[in-house]
Amino acid sequence: MLRRALGVLLLLVLAAWARGLAAARTMETDHAAYWRRRGRSPGDLLLVALGDSLAQGLGAIHPERSWAGRLADALEERTGRPVRVLCLGVCGAGVADVLADQLPQVPEAALRGEPGTLIALEVGTNDASGGTDPEEFRRLLTQVCAALPAGSLVGDVPDLKRGAVRRAGAALSEVAREVVAAHPQLRPARVEASTHGVVPWEFGPDLAHPNGLGYRRFARAFTAALDEGARPASG
Repeated sequence: MLRRALGVLLLLVLAAWARGLAAARTMETDHAAYWRRRGRSPGDLLLVALGDSLAQGLGAIHPERSWAGRLADALEERTGRPVRVLCLGVCGAGVADVLADQLPQVPEAALRGEPGTLIALEVGTNDASGGTDPEEFRRLLTQVCAALPAGSLVGDVPDLKRGAVRRAGAALSEVAREVVAAHPQLRPARVEASTHGVVPWEFGPDLAHPNGLGYRRFARAFTAALDEGARPASG
């Protein structure tokens, strides 16, 4: 009986993984389309999410389970007001892309830090895997942080789990914390600490990105940053 039950459980797990793998083939396109629609939706508050595929929620079947979507949920819960999300994160983006391509797309009201707006940034995973020099990362991230208004949330680099990439990510994460500390008007999101100890069932079907469960770890870091220091956005 036990062997049969384990066999059934294994088949269910494999079926779920196969379903997720099929969805992953179109996930990048589907998630990008979702965020374009979400960016046009009405809301009393505006959340601007900068970064990479983690902002879009790749790995999760439902894109709203990304850290950006969960942070928007937290804002709505705290304020009782609907949140429009402008997700500018792009798959494969690094800090240079945030500086050159994403910041120019941020609405002026958000860059001025007007009431009812919030900017959140999570970047560095692709810089770690792509070999960005830590001092170059520092230089570029410093420029990004200098352009962000007071109260913006800035994450460090997730725990990347794998050998040399993990060491590179840890080095960039330390740089990110130092840069944010040098800009005390910003609020640090401790993503690296929150992503220690990720377990296999928190990964998406590509085994590289988190799934909906894994993104809870990212969301905890951002909501903790939201609750520290300055008040959440309100109008």
